[in-house]
Amino acid sequence: MGSLVEATVKALIEFESDLDRTKAEALEVKKKMIKDAEAFAESAKLDAISKAQEQASETLAKARSEAEAEAETIRKKGSSSLKSYEALISRRKAKAIEMVVGRLLGETQ
Repeated sequence: MGSLVEATVKALIEFESDLDRTKAEALEVKKKMIKDAEAFAESAKLDAISKAQEQASETLAKARSEAEAEAETIRKKGSSSLKSYEALISRRKAKAIEMVVGRLLGETQ
């Protein structure tokens, strides 16, 4: 019976050793999984930031293009208005000079 008890104790010691080894392996796997999850999260974060920056750049470029087109339209309207005013002033310039000279010379109209 002594050898049966010894064999049982030996089997229990081996089982406990295997259990400790399995616990250590499980702990290492858990640490690796946590490290991998952190690396994946960081990669996903960087990818999201990159995509957001790309989208912001595209939106900014589109807004800039639209603003430049609107500015060009405004510039053209301003230029057209300026030409109209210059033509109007030019047409009435001779009459204005004539009236000023007449006043300076004492002529009444």
